[in-house]
Amino acid sequence: MKVLAILLSLFLGVLAQHGDWTYSDGAVDQKHWAKYYKTCGGKRQSPINLQRRVVHYNPTLKRLNLSGYEAQEGLFPITNNGHTVQIELPPTMVLTAPDGTKYLAKQMHFHWGGGHSEMSGSEHTIDGIRFMIEIHVVHYNAKYKSYDIAKDAPDGLAVVAALCEVLNDAENTYYSELISHLKNIKYAGQSTTLTGLDIRDMLPNNLHNYYTYLGSLTTPPCTENVLWFVLADSVKLSRTQIATIESSLLDYQNQTLRNDYRKTQPLNNRLVQANFKDFSSSGE
Repeated sequence: MKVLAILLSLFLGVLAQHGDWTYSDGAVDQKHWAKYYKTCGGKRQSPINLQRRVVHYNPTLKRLNLSGYEAQEGLFPITNNGHTVQIELPPTMVLTAPDGTKYLAKQMHFHWGGGHSEMSGSEHTIDGIRFMIEIHVVHYNAKYKSYDIAKDAPDGLAVVAALCEVLNDAENTYYSELISHLKNIKYAGQSTTLTGLDIRDMLPNNLHNYYTYLGSLTTPPCTENVLWFVLADSVKLSRTQIATIESSLLDYQNQTLRNDYRKTQPLNNRLVQANFKDFSSSGE
């Protein structure tokens, strides 16, 4: 039995190293990530619950400068990677952080719910409230030659996050093309392309107000080198659009890809700041 246990542990370790982790099912689900990815048990993990009563208002924080986010022509790969839908982004999309650091875009992906026990699927929560979907636009520090180098650097990454909610039954037309392509990437590992992209219109109307803190990737290896900007305003989608996103893709076990979000992690005395004062509203 002891030999069997050792072999099983080695097997699971190999699975983890090859990215075969899951959110809620299997031996390498998020409850066990830290066993195979040590950093996932660190003190600076993401996502977190943004408790507005402890958020520190910092009037010196400048607005985010997002250039190249407007409509662009070309072919943009979109993939079902077994955990989410991911869109590859061009490095001409640049985030300039409040301190002047420039970050180049790498990819955009989504987290959603849709399971029986939990209908909402954002990773960050606000005062314990989970939104329907969360969008992550991942960037890497421009001082590094590539994302592969930056992803392991202590100041390597920055993520702009946007939360999505249902406003009414009117469709958000800026998501129509993306959603129409989901049927072409139903199975894990499948890819297709979007012809043209307008990330700016896929984000909230108000890009000025945000929460910010130092955290990590929300998936293994959970590297603690991410500067987070969680937008205060939200994206509005229709119920039909959300339902389509929640039900269109399959994971590597050919199960409907749902609840692809990590649960909130301890704050551990980290400072959470905001560049706006009225935390009771989204700042529209």
